[in-house]
Amino acid sequence: MKVEFQTRSRRDFGDAAYGEVGEYEQIDGTVVFSVDPDHPANRNIVDLRLAPANAQGRVEFRADFSLVAPKDLSRGNGRLIVDVPNRGNKLVGGHFHQVVVTTPEDRDKPGDGFLCHRGFSFLSIGWQWDAQAEGGLGLDAPMALEDGKPIEGDVLMRLQPDHDCPDMALIQLGQTAPSYPVIHPDSDGHRLYQRSGAGRQQIDRNQWRFARSGPDGEQASTSHILLENGFTKGTTYELVYRTRGAPVVGCGLLAIRDAAACLRFGDPGSPLASGFEHAFVFGVSQTGRVLRQFLYEGLNRDEDERVVYDGMLIHIAGGQRGDFNHRFAMPTVANIPGLGQRFPFAAGHLEDPLTGRTDGLLSHLDSDATPKIMFSNTSWEYWRGDASLIHIQDGHDLPEHPNTRVYHIAGTHHIGGILAGGKQVSKLPTGLHTAVPLNVVNAAPVFRALFMALDAWVVSGAEPPPSAHPRIDDGTAVPREVVLDRFGEQTDLPLPDPERLIGLHRMSFGARESEGISAQPVEEYEPYPAFVSAVDARLNETAGIRMPDIAVPIGLHTGWNPRSEAIGASGELATFAGMTVFFDRADIMAAYPTEDAYARAAADAVTSLVDAGYVLEGDRDWLINVARSRYRAATQ
Repeated sequence: MKVEFQTRSRRDFGDAAYGEVGEYEQIDGTVVFSVDPDHPANRNIVDLRLAPANAQGRVEFRADFSLVAPKDLSRGNGRLIVDVPNRGNKLVGGHFHQVVVTTPEDRDKPGDGFLCHRGFSFLSIGWQWDAQAEGGLGLDAPMALEDGKPIEGDVLMRLQPDHDCPDMALIQLGQTAPSYPVIHPDSDGHRLYQRSGAGRQQIDRNQWRFARSGPDGEQASTSHILLENGFTKGTTYELVYRTRGAPVVGCGLLAIRDAAACLRFGDPGSPLASGFEHAFVFGVSQTGRVLRQFLYEGLNRDEDERVVYDGMLIHIAGGQRGDFNHRFAMPTVANIPGLGQRFPFAAGHLEDPLTGRTDGLLSHLDSDATPKIMFSNTSWEYWRGDASLIHIQDGHDLPEHPNTRVYHIAGTHHIGGILAGGKQVSKLPTGLHTAVPLNVVNAAPVFRALFMALDAWVVSGAEPPPSAHPRIDDGTAVPREVVLDRFGEQTDLPLPDPERLIGLHRMSFGARESEGISAQPVEEYEPYPAFVSAVDARLNETAGIRMPDIAVPIGLHTGWNPRSEAIGASGELATFAGMTVFFDRADIMAAYPTEDAYARAAADAVTSLVDAGYVLEGDRDWLINVARSRYRAATQ
């Protein structure tokens, strides 16, 4: 393993010193990696041996990086945190520093300097070969070759328009262009399907083509597909198209490992004067799933057999991995069946009741290389159908792996609590419209508290807060249909169709699955059971970490929200979204006549969270101010 950090710029981070730690600097540039494709530490990276090698027989690739560290590293705390960017976007500011991120520049703001005041250094490393975010961090991955030529194969894309339209763009979340180019656009090898429930029907090839409509008529386009009679809003379509050029996508996992190893152990390629005693890594949503893939591939030892990460915080990843280590993988995609949605889901070594396979998320790591891990999820990942799989199997609670803790933040959704100008909205940042206004519960303080608990667990052996999640044995874990029945009995809110709830399934990938190569489209069979938190008399969740919104409620809060009728498929859940429905104003005023009265009740709830270790004492005022803002929104 050889790693070299090439610095492009150095500048101050923040305008002032951070207490006894002093001033910080931000170092930006490129990391150059060189790995041995035959080394046992790299054996699970799909197609690595097919990448061109240099004169020393090693595979080279590059990634963007951004490193923030004390100018005098000896005054830091000896701990490195690695941020795995989401679709190229840095996460530190929004998740640790109370930065409200609305522009790419916001991601470099120091905010309240939470990590800096505590002496941490933090690295953001590009790992995603198809990241397209403005100013984002990416990976220049090597290309796999067969007989010296680029590889051809099939790519699957799933598309669902929110309005009737003649054509659709072949892009996914955060993209401006397809990950893979379309080749031979007139070929009959391309296929388009229309989904209907669990099945699919192929659309005749002469009914669609790679083109788009415009003011000057139809134009050929390998970034769009045009359907003769148009696409219907809410309908799900699957396109299987032929492409050429297969990047070694799993090199992103090696970048996450080797960049951290170089800095932690003070290797010659590091831009810093010394190394670190401990290294942590965190990922959110897409990049939480990346870290689950990292663990499953057994990558926490580098080529020198050094253990890289001591602790991981994996947030809102549910039970999935993803498109991170197979041929023609598209890391940016979500909700597409693929090799990263297979068993195993839980940490322990188990037998899959649907396939008979025996495996575990941590089964490919030795005990010394198994980090301390915290898995935290919102209610949305449970309603997506996969979060409960990390701690429930075959209708039974699983024993807790000693190196893991599992936390469910009750009554929250994937994208964080949203109030715009003090008012609720019904439109997601992705542009999708929901049937009910979006969830407003702010769980951000929990993220900071869990990380500090992880830090203490690793550094001093302090026992972290106990896991908190729905359980079978105490009745707090129930099938989704049970909760929907309760809502149907007590409210007139729009409900999703239970038959159209999503989840993970047993799947078939074809004869080359073991090579990391999937036939397309993937065949899906019976679903894995999905459990969510039970609800109380006011329809708020009973299991997990209960924020003041849930503990002293002035509304009901869910991790699910149907799509708006205006965009079609109103029987389906809106991706990432939950809802908040405030109680009747008269009922709220009867319980809490003034904002101060509610703030006092919220303060008591915060005290309970602080005592349990789920919120930091220093974030008390933050949460109480959030509670005040929700009271005003509910009663104005």
